[in-house]
Amino acid sequence: MPSSRLRYISENIFKLPRKDRVVGSFLYDKYNEAIARVDGLVVESQTFMARYLIINFGGFLKIGGKKITLPLKVCEFSDLGKVKTEWTKESMKDAPAPNDIEDIPTDEEELILSYFDLQPYWSVHPDPRDKSSNPET
Repeated sequence: MPSSRLRYISENIFKLPRKDRVVGSFLYDKYNEAIARVDGLVVESQTFMARYLIINFGGFLKIGGKKITLPLKVCEFSDLGKVKTEWTKESMKDAPAPNDIEDIPTDEEELILSYFDLQPYWSVHPDPRDKSSNPET
């Protein structure tokens, strides 16, 4: 899947499905410890289907930290604008970060997904008999 099909969004715009309007929320790890604020989303350009959360990990006093691209597949959203992941704060320190969140090439996406033990979403062929494999539900 070419990277031009992805787009970075830093606001909860109306084109995003309501469930994906999490920019500004906080990400919590498996121990319920706050990791970082959600700075933005990377979505598919045409459908606005969210693929990744963008968090700034380790920044302090206007000094930029590492931009972590976290696949939505490893996140859970609650009604209170809280985002949780089973990954720990420590385990995210070594997560690969894209060179440019505005243009993430396929090879960087594959590296990110691999780190989180996920298959590339563009190569996964769900079983049509399995209702839980439908990403739209």
